[in-house]
Amino acid sequence: MLELLVALLVTSVGVLGVAGLTTLNAQHRRSAAAHAEAVRLAEDVIERIRANPAGLQAGSYAASGDAVTASDCHAGQCTAAEVAAFDLAQWRCALGASTTDQSCRGPLDATGAVAADAGSGSVRITIRWRDRGEDRTLTVDSGV
Repeated sequence: MLELLVALLVTSVGVLGVAGLTTLNAQHRRSAAAHAEAVRLAEDVIERIRANPAGLQAGSYAASGDAVTASDCHAGQCTAAEVAAFDLAQWRCALGASTTDQSCRGPLDATGAVAADAGSGSVRITIRWRDRGEDRTLTVDSGV
């Protein structure tokens, strides 16, 4: 009888350990997915900037804030500055933390900033979001 109780105790501890690892694994998967989404969003805005070098040279991408409204450049012709404003508006909407447009809710609920230096052709993208109660920041430096 004593052997049975010891075996039951050992099995119970093992099952609790597996349950704890499963929970921890799920948390880490969510964190990894959020980080991957932040990287994807940073790459997205970098590619938008590369596609509009005139907007970069004009300084139209050096912006931060929450604005998500711009002319729809899919509907017609836009200047380089208008394309930059459109790109930033779409990017900020994809980040999902807009306080001015409640329809812009992305998976991260993040904020982002673009610091572009037209002279050197360098761009710094900073994305901030909350993950498991902690502030996370992704900073990507890139040449365009």
